[in-house]
Amino acid sequence: MSDYDVRLWRAVHRVLLVLALGTVVLLIGLGRGAQRADSLFGVLILALAVAPAALAVRGMPPHARAKLPELPKRRLLLTITAALLACSAVFLALWVLVNLVAPGVLAPLSLAVPVLAGAGLTALAGRLTRTRRR
Repeated sequence: MSDYDVRLWRAVHRVLLVLALGTVVLLIGLGRGAQRADSLFGVLILALAVAPAALAVRGMPPHARAKLPELPKRRLLLTITAALLACSAVFLALWVLVNLVAPGVLAPLSLAVPVLAGAGLTALAGRLTRTRRR
C-alpha cells in the first residue's frame, strides 16, 4: 500500500468522523423543531467534511492525482467508503435545502445515519484488511 493510499484512508476517516458526529448532533440537538437558521450548522458540517478530502487530494503530486480514476480497481473498499460518504453528504445538503424551504423536516438527516453506518463498516473492513497485509 502506497503512502498516498494511507493519506486517502486518513482523509476518509476524518470525513466519516465529521459527518457522523455532525449528523448525530444535529438530529439530537434539533429534536422536532428545526429552524431555518439551523441550516447554517449543516453547511458548516459539510464544509468541515469536505476540507480533509480536498486537502488530501490537493497535497498529492500530479502523477498520484492522475491515478485517482484507477482507484476503484485498486482499492475497492476505499472507493465504496468514499461513495457512501458522498451519499450521506448529499443527504445532509438535501436537508439543508429542505430545511430552508420547509423548516422542521428531519427525514434526509435520518436517511444519512444508516448510510454513515455502512461507511463506518466499510472503513472498519478496510482497516482490518490493511493490518492483515502488513
